[in-house]
Amino acid sequence: MGSRIAQLSMSGVALLIGLLLVGQLRSQARPTEISTLSAQDLSTLIETLSDRNRELRSGLSDVQEQLREYRLAETQGQSALDVSREDLRRIAAFSGQTAVIGQGLILRVNGELDPIAVNDLLNELRNAGAEAIAVDQVRITAGSVCVLGTGTLEIDGTQIGRSFSIRAVGDPDGLLTALQRPGGIITQLKLFVNATIDASQAQSVEIPATREDLQPRVAKAVP
Repeated sequence: MGSRIAQLSMSGVALLIGLLLVGQLRSQARPTEISTLSAQDLSTLIETLSDRNRELRSGLSDVQEQLREYRLAETQGQSALDVSREDLRRIAAFSGQTAVIGQGLILRVNGELDPIAVNDLLNELRNAGAEAIAVDQVRITAGSVCVLGTGTLEIDGTQIGRSFSIRAVGDPDGLLTALQRPGGIITQLKLFVNATIDASQAQSVEIPATREDLQPRVAKAVP
């Protein structure tokens, strides 16, 4: 787009310079011809030159308008590109492909939790509006699930010990209220598991990017 505008600008300038040179050469080549013209011929010549001048001004105006349109299109195209890039950054952050940081909540767990209890905690955070979650250094994505491995908990193939942390980025008040409400997930777990769960708000919570391959194996984008 930039090269096209430059070419058009050069063409317009060349056209104007050419017209000026032609007019100057003609006036120098025939300096005495005008004095031999009759009044009617002079009137016709003036009218012809006036018409030609109007045509040139109209042509110049058209070129300038095209230049404005090209520059506007270039600006709008760049703006659309910037918006697309920002959308891609948000999608990458939300899906887990990039690390994120923000205010949120930190859960410190110590004790015996089974996979169901861990998944319940993660689902409660999702439902409360958490924008990104990690268990220790494992980023939780749409396909992440806690399972019982060889004698220990595992998430996405990574072992989770008896003591671990769950970090979530989101509204700290909303997340904490959802977890600690009467009859909520923490209250229920304390009745059935032998573990301590401490929740605290934080102004800066960093969540790593996932190490998993998020490329769909079956699904394809609809054109």
